Order: sequence, then C-alpha cells, then structure tokens
Amino acid sequence: MSKLRLYARLARQSQQKNRQFYLPFMLASAGCAAMFYIMRFLCYSDLGNNVREGFYLIFTLELGCIVIGFTSLGILWYANKFVMRRRQKELGLYNILGMQKGDVACVLGLETVIMAVLSTIAGLLGGILFSKLVLLALAKLVHFDAPFGFSVCVGGLWQTALLMGGIFGILLVYNIWCVARSRPIELLHSDTVGEREPKSRWLLALVGAAALAGGYGIAVTTKDPIVAFSLFFPAVMLVILGTYCLFTAGSVVLLKLLRKNKKFYYQPQNFTAVSGMLYRMKQNAKGLANICILATMVLVTVSCTVCMYSGMEEGLERLYPDEIALRYVCPAETLEQEDFSGLEDAVAQAAAQYGCTSKDITTHLRIAFAAQDTGDGFSLDQGNFSATGGNYVLDFITAEDYGRLTGTQVSLAPDEVMACGLPEGQQTLRVGEYSFRIQKQLSEFPVVCDTFSSQLAQVDYLVVSGRDVLVELYQQQLAAFGEKRASSLVYHIAVNVQGDDANMRACYDAVQAAGQQYLAAAGMDVFQASSSCRAEARGDFYASYGGFLFLGLFLGTLFLLATVLIMYYKQISEGYEDRSRFVILQKVGMSEQEVRASIRRQVLMIFFLPLLVAALHIAFAFPLIVCLFTLFSLSNVPLFAVCTVITFALFALVYVLVYLATARKYYQIVRA
Repeated sequence: MSKLRLYARLARQSQQKNRQFYLPFMLASAGCAAMFYIMRFLCYSDLGNNVREGFYLIFTLELGCIVIGFTSLGILWYANKFVMRRRQKELGLYNILGMQKGDVACVLGLETVIMAVLSTIAGLLGGILFSKLVLLALAKLVHFDAPFGFSVCVGGLWQTALLMGGIFGILLVYNIWCVARSRPIELLHSDTVGEREPKSRWLLALVGAAALAGGYGIAVTTKDPIVAFSLFFPAVMLVILGTYCLFTAGSVVLLKLLRKNKKFYYQPQNFTAVSGMLYRMKQNAKGLANICILATMVLVTVSCTVCMYSGMEEGLERLYPDEIALRYVCPAETLEQEDFSGLEDAVAQAAAQYGCTSKDITTHLRIAFAAQDTGDGFSLDQGNFSATGGNYVLDFITAEDYGRLTGTQVSLAPDEVMACGLPEGQQTLRVGEYSFRIQKQLSEFPVVCDTFSSQLAQVDYLVVSGRDVLVELYQQQLAAFGEKRASSLVYHIAVNVQGDDANMRACYDAVQAAGQQYLAAAGMDVFQASSSCRAEARGDFYASYGGFLFLGLFLGTLFLLATVLIMYYKQISEGYEDRSRFVILQKVGMSEQEVRASIRRQVLMIFFLPLLVAALHIAFAFPLIVCLFTLFSLSNVPLFAVCTVITFALFALVYVLVYLATARKYYQIVRA
C-alpha cells in the first residue's frame, strides 16, 4: 500500500511540475473527447430520423466519427511523444535513485490513468454542454426541424469513454515499451549529448521533389472529372510524401548549398541564421511537415465545403433545370404514330389547380447519348466515357418541337440539322454512320439536357427534321452500345410552378398521378415513366451539402486544434534549445541584441514556412478541385476562388495569433 502511495505521489508531483507539457495535452484530449461525443450525440439524435433526406446526413456524421477517432489518436500520439522526450532526464533520475523499470512503468501507468479520467470527464462535460447548441446549428444548415428539449446521449458517453480508454491504453503500452528498452544513464544525460550536423540526403530530397512534382502535375494537367476523382487520392499521397521528404531532407540540402556560397554565408546575419537553421530543421522537420499538411487539410476542407454549400442552388438548377419534369420512355416501333396530346391535357389539368397555365408547361421529344469526338465528327464505337477526354453528349429534338418551344417556323431536310455548341463555321456533321449538313448555328437552345452524363461532358444540342430521324439515331446507338447502355427515346414534360416548395411538391404529386392514370386508362403499358422535382431534390441537397459543410467545419476545427498543439510544443522545444544557444553565441562575441535578432529571424522562418508551403499546395490543387466540383454540378470557379482566399486569410490570421500567443511562452523560457 505504501508503494502505491509513493507511485501516486510521484505521478501527481510529476504532472504538477510538468504542467506546461501536461496541461495542453489534457486540453487537447478533452477537446477530442468533446468533439467525438458531440458527433455521436448528433448521430443518435432524432434530427434526421423523421425525414427521407436524413439518410445522407446520418451517413455523413458516421463518417465524421471515424475521421475524428483516427485524428484524435494521431493528435494525442504526437503530444505523448513530446512529453516523453521532455521527461527523459526525469525518468533516468528515477532509475539512478533505485527505482526499477517496473516501478517507473507503474508511475507512468498512474499518470496515464489520471490523464485519461480527467480529460475524458472534462471532454464529456464540455460535449454535453455544447451538444444542443451544435445540434441547433446543424439543423439550421440542413433546414431540418431541431428536436425540442435537452438530453444526454448514453450511447455517446460510453463510446467516447471507450475511444479515449483505447487511445490512452495504446499510449501507455508505447510509454512502457520506451522505458523497457531505455538505458538510465543515457536518459539522465540526454540533454547534454552533443548534436551532430545533419547529413545531406540527396536521394531522399530528389524523391521528395519528384513526388511533389508528380502530385502537382496530376493536379494541373487532369481535366476529365472521372479521371480527377480516381487520381485525387494518389495525388494527395504524392504531395504528402513530397512534403515530408523536402522538409526533412530537402531543407538540409538547400541550407548546405547556401553554406557553400562563401559570399552569402560569411555575413554576420547569414552565418548564424544558416548554421542555426541546419540544426533546427533536423529537429523540427517532421513537426513542420505535420503543421503544413494539417494547414492544407484545414484550407481544403473548409474552403471546399463552404463553396459547395454556397453554390448549392446553382448545382440544383443545373441538375434539375425544370422545377417538375416527367419523362416517358417511348417505343421506337410506334413513335411516329403516337399522339401525346391526351397526356399533355391530363398533366395540364392537374397542374392548373396549383396556378399553372399553358405557358408554364412545355413538352418535347428527345434522345441524348454519349459520343466521342474524333475531330471530323462523333464516333459511337465506345459506350462509355474515355479517360483521355473528348467526351460529348449529343441531345436531339425535332424541328416541330423546336418551333413550338421558340415560336418560330423551322423547315429541315432529312439530312439537315441546326446545331448549338459546335465550332463556328462548321458546315457538316458526322454522327456514327450518318452525315448531316448544318443549316444554322444556334447561340442558345430552349431546353437543357438533364441526364447525369451531361454533368461530366460537354453537351451539343441538335435539331433534326422529324421523328423518323430520331428513330434512326436511336437504332444506331442501340446497335453500338447495346440494350443495357443505350439511351431511350424520351417524351419530356416540364412544369414550372409558382410559389414555395410546398406548392411545388403538391403539384408534383398531382401531375405525376395524373400522368400515370392517363397511361393506365389508355392502355399504354409500354411507356416507362420517371420524374423529378427540384423541391424534392432540394431537401436531399441541403441534407448532403449541409452535412458536408458541418463536417468540414467540425474537422477543420479538429485539424486546427492539432496545428495549435504542435505549434505550442514546438515553441517550448525551441525555447529550451535556444536558451543554451543564447549563452554560446554571446560567448563568441555577438551582442545580446544580435543574438535575439538572429534567433527571432530563425523562429519566424521556421513557423511561417509551413503556412507558405500550404498556400503553394492550395494553389496547385485548385484546378483539380475545380474539376472534381463538376461531379457535384458546380462550375462557379470565381466562387471557389473567393472561398479559398477568404479561408486562407482567416486561417493565416488565426495562425499568426497562435504564433504570437505561443511566442510569449518561448521568450519566457529563453529569458529564464
């Protein structure tokens, strides 16, 4: 029992004496626990359970829980390693005074238990306190009704405790392993061991430069959205590898090259700066690379999710150009004899109850299919999009429908077309085996292609003479692509409704039911129907995009927490190392003002280098992210540029404030 009291006393005294290390560790642990509990609380809440769109939201939140769990492990692992490095002399002293390694392990175990319990309790209390506020904010983002009342998520409590217990258990095993393989004398004199100059690792520096160039090259040259999606994560891994290699090896190589330049090196300011930076980069390269990667993650995550949410209405209108769209697949065999006037009348009567007139309803017959640009026309040999580009969607309607939609008279021969989207001056057009003469180039088109393929490729709109040409085109692409991938002839009815989303949904239900009843009464079983409503889709968009924005801001906060923690520990580490450098530099003849100016310049370069490199990463990633946004029906490049610039400015401001705050601790240590 007396031994246990001794261990507890040593653990308590050690934490009090090293509180400048343990307090940030505990705050970071509590922050991770609070964020994980809040995320679990949101997953268990009734926010998304009572609406159809809630599935997207819950899926996003569950994904966030996984990311927070692994990120928390990384943050606390780094903090624990720093604390253990700073305590090497203390642990060596325990051994010299007669304690066995098992006794030291017991002390570390008690310290870990105390840290785990206190930080988990503090985190859970903070999570419970802010959970309702976060729930209301999320409900506002996704346009859901927030449940009333205050509650505590029991499942979230024990899952958070289990996560933190598992993380601290892993840290304890690592600490005990470090103690078991350590030598007491080496630990005791760890801070007096002479430091060797870092070696020039040219191979690692070249690997880093090649990896970074490869990642940047992918980002700049990739233009196809499908290819961009498949290459995004390889590009990210190349940039991460290049960042670590260049910070650890490339920086040393560069500094040694500067040292070989005698005119530059043998200057009072440059001499001390380059020499000091050599050793600083050796010790801090990994930490600086971590800060750079985390800063980039914050910038990409926040700017992308803010842009997606801000441009949501634009993407919604692009995917759903008509407020209500009814599509009926028509059989090619009987297309020329089909009369759709009865179907139009049934839909119009149903829509009239919700304020729609004949001007609000448009109809047309169309076929849209993928094609490959061959330079002299379009090929139908491939049924899928090519990874090399040149992908198009050809959207055809008849001259009769075009005239009715635009209020003009159109007359076309069977081998003539009017085109919108083709290069100016083009006189002929080949589509597979058919050749057309272009009668007229159009600057705008009365309908918008709403197929999914149209979001990934350029659309060319074409007007043909009649239904017989549509049938021939249908047969041709059917033979080329096969039944599973071929497009269908579609009769399209668009209804534009005045009023709010509730009126639009009610009209949608009415016209959809009216169309189905008419087809059933007319015995047109061959028609296959599909429909869409922008108001219905808006709920899905808010659930998914709002969930992404919330997750982006939440994870951005977590990454920022990690960045602040690494910066704080780095300032402390720099302070203890520079305290002895102050004395040495003054002994060799430099004044105190010169020493302070030299070290201040080095510290500024060290801590602002990651921010500059992160800005470079974002600049090169910009075109790739813009390409990826096409998959989300977003094409507003200026909007993303504004979001990126504002996010970087705000992050840089926070970065500077954190640096100034941690610099105070640095100067306190140095002056001591």
